[in-house]
Amino acid sequence: MTQRYDRAFDLSVHGERVILMLPLNALMAARIQGTIEPGELRSAVESLRRRHALLAVRLVFEDDGAARYEAAGVGEIPVRVIDAVDSNSWLRAVRQELMTSFPIEEGPLVRFVLVRSPSHSGLVVAGHHAICDGISLTFLIRDVLEMLTNAGRQPEVLPLPPPIDHATVPDPPGTRLLERWLVGLLNRKWRKQGISFDQGDMERLHEKFWRRNGEPMVLAWDLAESATAALVERCRQEQVTINTALWTAFLAAQYHVQGDSEAFRSQAGMAVSTRDRLSVPVGDVLGFYASSLTAELKHEPGASFWDGARRIHGAILRALESADLFRMLTAEALHPTLLDSLYFAKYGLITSRMSSRLLSKMRWRGTSYGFSITNVGRVDIPTQYGSRTIESVYGPFVYSDVNEKVVGVTTVGGRMTFSLVCNAEAVGADVAMSIRDSTMARLEEAVR
Repeated sequence: MTQRYDRAFDLSVHGERVILMLPLNALMAARIQGTIEPGELRSAVESLRRRHALLAVRLVFEDDGAARYEAAGVGEIPVRVIDAVDSNSWLRAVRQELMTSFPIEEGPLVRFVLVRSPSHSGLVVAGHHAICDGISLTFLIRDVLEMLTNAGRQPEVLPLPPPIDHATVPDPPGTRLLERWLVGLLNRKWRKQGISFDQGDMERLHEKFWRRNGEPMVLAWDLAESATAALVERCRQEQVTINTALWTAFLAAQYHVQGDSEAFRSQAGMAVSTRDRLSVPVGDVLGFYASSLTAELKHEPGASFWDGARRIHGAILRALESADLFRMLTAEALHPTLLDSLYFAKYGLITSRMSSRLLSKMRWRGTSYGFSITNVGRVDIPTQYGSRTIESVYGPFVYSDVNEKVVGVTTVGGRMTFSLVCNAEAVGADVAMSIRDSTMARLEEAVR
């Protein structure tokens, strides 16, 4: 019998409720020099239940629609083992995990895939995005490797993930009296309909979502350590951020390969970490600490790379200054099952004028962005764990039907890596690979 590591806690679902019913998985992957045995991996993963409260939880829905996370009674954390048949086996595992739902009322909401070859291991960790972000999954990869290296050692227990609420946000968004009245009226109308959703409903939504969207295209590639260092140094000299340089390169590649005939390609979706923006420390916990902002960013043909980068840098700064990164607290005022209903309405599983209007207001009805880029940044974790060495960490891998292309960027051990996820039918393999090649050519030229 598997030993249980349940922790007694009460964690309510807060602003992340808005994505709770979405078919939205977040993944990170590591390519490791050295082998991992399935049994020792399962043991290491199970032992980490002590450390991360949300690693093995399920959702409990109350009669009023509120939800909370519960660890009691949650079974083993799934570890799937596959043998690599070629160098892309781990990418196929990523694609499958993006398309596989989580049993939200049974749990766990995290699972692992071990991709084995004679000298290397691929480690893929997938979680429901409502309980994790790219940074926390990277910390989880580190923790797994540390437990493998120190088998039998009890992991340090981390505090419960602090919620994002009015007590932890330094300057929470406010609402006007009229807005509160309108939201109250909307909630009363919604309650009268008695609509709620469960695990079976989510699985039907997941199935319809992927039937309509088809299998995603997934690419991953590296920037050598020397080239990563050169890009960091050049950005410092030009007084722009790495994020700015990445946007400049990807927007130029998009323009070169796809043109600018589609208006949504000038709309940029930027993921922003909120870990260092709360009034309480977050640390290395597994949790969802991400927000996003929208900016209108266009490639300027004829401008030099760095002139374009400075213009984009200014636009990003202005967007950050005006963005409400904690608007999820405003969404919390809505009835929780109304938030749940948005994608059920989008995919024709319910008919609701309220859901449809809210869906349009949130810009979730169609393709709204050419790119969404999540730059996790430099994550300072070790690369050596006994006889095993992390060669590269990739992600976050996320598929979204409102973003034409989703890019993840991570730097571990001085090596920057990239991932690109998109709708294979809408974008196409040739276009995706051309964007990849064009982006890298521009970054390499920029640092010469």
